[in-house]
Amino acid sequence: MPSKPSDADLPPVSACSSPPCYAAEFPGYFGEGAEAVSQVVIDGLNALLEAERAGAKVLAILRDGLDARSAQRPLLERLQKDEGANAVRLYKTICRLGGVASHDTGAFVQKTLAVDGLAARLAFLNKGQAWVVRKIDQVLPDLKDDAAREMLVEMRVSHLDNIAACEALLAGG
Repeated sequence: MPSKPSDADLPPVSACSSPPCYAAEFPGYFGEGAEAVSQVVIDGLNALLEAERAGAKVLAILRDGLDARSAQRPLLERLQKDEGANAVRLYKTICRLGGVASHDTGAFVQKTLAVDGLAARLAFLNKGQAWVVRKIDQVLPDLKDDAAREMLVEMRVSHLDNIAACEALLAGG
């Protein structure tokens, strides 16, 4: 009958040798952000989220007020989808960064609808788009998360493109 190995025959066991034992010492190991995101950044992202919701709503109202055959309708449809997609991306980013995403819609809807005429509303919309670009420029320096920064940079570029498209539409081009 084989003899049972003694403790002296077993390799020594050191304390905390497995990765889970010291994983808490490494930020990001459990999926949390390596750096805490400041409330100022979360507030800035929420302001952008509320603005994007308002932009999507305004554009849907303006689009739906046009005849289905209107030459302006495809642009408003594209801009509306862009605003809606940005709102979704911002919401998910805020949650991923550990913030609480706002459920509010910005006051831009009422302000835009108070303006008379489609051309004047589109010009006002462009002011809102430019505000978003400036707000992104304010938030970016304090945002360290690479994925969130990339999303905001893409959003900034799309807003500049949308401003140019609206200006061309207003100029008759």
